[in-house]
Amino acid sequence: MTTKTIELPAPRELKMTLTEALKARKTIRSFTTEPISDADLSTLLWCTAGITRPNGKRTVPSCLDLRTVSVCVLRADGAWRWNASKNTLELLTPEDLRAASTMGQHAFVDTAPVTLVFVVEATPRTQMARPHWAYLDAGTMVEAAYLAGTALGLGGVARGSVAGPELGKRMKLPATYEPVFCFTCGHPA
Repeated sequence: MTTKTIELPAPRELKMTLTEALKARKTIRSFTTEPISDADLSTLLWCTAGITRPNGKRTVPSCLDLRTVSVCVLRADGAWRWNASKNTLELLTPEDLRAASTMGQHAFVDTAPVTLVFVVEATPRTQMARPHWAYLDAGTMVEAAYLAGTALGLGGVARGSVAGPELGKRMKLPATYEPVFCFTCGHPA
């Protein structure tokens, strides 16, 4: 069986300075239905956990360099795993799970074009990182998404209202992977 894969374009260089992004960053909960371009999605993903050195180091820190958190993407065309080393999206399921990523209280999640799902690996290799260090890693990734989204002219909101185990099952993730946080984003309305 061949997995459907989308090759993303190379991430773009952000033109906004860090100071400008920090000053402009705010939580946005109202989005247009305009899709996020693959170029912007590639840049957003790279900023959250892109590989910056030959040894696999990322754009964000990782406690003990365990890299226990990975990023998945929910869109209307399905749930996707982002492969950072290849800069590709690998289809997990064609089901639109954006609405399933929340515990029901956020209507904007249903129609926002993208939700990034931060997934923690719970295996013997990463046991010492759970839960606190994994949450720290995910938090740095969420902040990177906020700042990159701001620089790209996108808006977003970090969400802890995630039905982790149930969402993981619906995304067809291995049982040792659990969604812990989401970042819902799009073009501000």
